[in-house]
Amino acid sequence: MLDSPIRVSRHHGTLDALAPEWARLADEQHPGAAFRTPAWLAAWWRHATPNGAREPHVLLAHAGGELCGILPLYAAPGALGERRLRLMGDGIVGSDYQGAIARPEHAAVVARAFAAHLARAGAALDLDDLDDGDPLLAACDDWLGDRADRVERYLCPHVRIGADFDDYLRRLPDGTGAQWHRRRKWLERFDDYRIDELRAPDDVERGLGVLFELHRQRWALEGGSDAIDGPRVETFHRAAGRALAELGWARVYVMHADGAPRAALYGFRHGDRFVFYQAGHEPAWRPRSVGTVLLGSVIRQCFTERIGEFDFLRGSEPYKLKWANGARHTVSLRARGLGLRARISSEGRAIAGELRAFAKRVLPESALEWVRARRRRLARVEGGAA
Repeated sequence: MLDSPIRVSRHHGTLDALAPEWARLADEQHPGAAFRTPAWLAAWWRHATPNGAREPHVLLAHAGGELCGILPLYAAPGALGERRLRLMGDGIVGSDYQGAIARPEHAAVVARAFAAHLARAGAALDLDDLDDGDPLLAACDDWLGDRADRVERYLCPHVRIGADFDDYLRRLPDGTGAQWHRRRKWLERFDDYRIDELRAPDDVERGLGVLFELHRQRWALEGGSDAIDGPRVETFHRAAGRALAELGWARVYVMHADGAPRAALYGFRHGDRFVFYQAGHEPAWRPRSVGTVLLGSVIRQCFTERIGEFDFLRGSEPYKLKWANGARHTVSLRARGLGLRARISSEGRAIAGELRAFAKRVLPESALEWVRARRRRLARVEGGAA
């Protein structure tokens, strides 16, 4: 526990100015560690923040003159123009397990200090993608009361790494392990078959270029990607990937066969886990399961290196569920502000949420996917016209 009372204040400098002290608070064992670094969040603020009026609203917690916590927020207008606080890193870049940044032994008390500060300020909150066990959630429940609600977000499957990879493969459903062996052996017939692991900053940036091209090819026939939707987001990833590579965390794996890259996988290695962020493959080689072979090969490396966990992050895609043997959940925290405008906005958001949930229940998956693809196309058209 901390020996002195905690004082919460707002930071008025840049994120980079906090980097040295921020590094002391880093918990490499946290599943969202990469998304909580200034490497990720400073790049997000520079390159991937949503359009429209917004300003940084980073909160600092000090005890006895020493920094003990950071809550990286920003302010953005709501539907009726009311000011709402959000977590940096939200939106299209998919930052899971967000929340207050503190050493594990101080996390609960720091979270309570931040929640108390936000409650006294009467802030309206849209805090997305916290781990459902994050101490900030419990603290906000206590301090905000019926002003706050939790909204379910994503299932995050993961693989708990054991002692024997072959035993793990045998336990996978639908013959997944046997298929991985067959497809890998077929690819190994090519003299130039190899998987390159890229770690150095220049190599990671080069590998991301390969990933982006394969990812574009993969999603071109489905209206585009929800994850990497254009140059702005690619620029963000190049900056964040390089900065995380300088920490020794970023990894890009590129599979080569028959004279060209056929699949790529991007992730982060920190603490006792590997975090799988994004992948891509050449569509013509999809029948040969190049993406599956690369994924299984990286998981096998985790077994070899005795890494404790391979985390798929958000999404209940069938391929993830076939490989996973555990899962977490993320939630969002919504808190109504104290003004009339915030109350009206909150009620409108609740109604919209109920309508979306109803549509998901009654519409077939094919219709929902058509709506998603059309939304992606319209977003790109609007973005290009801006």
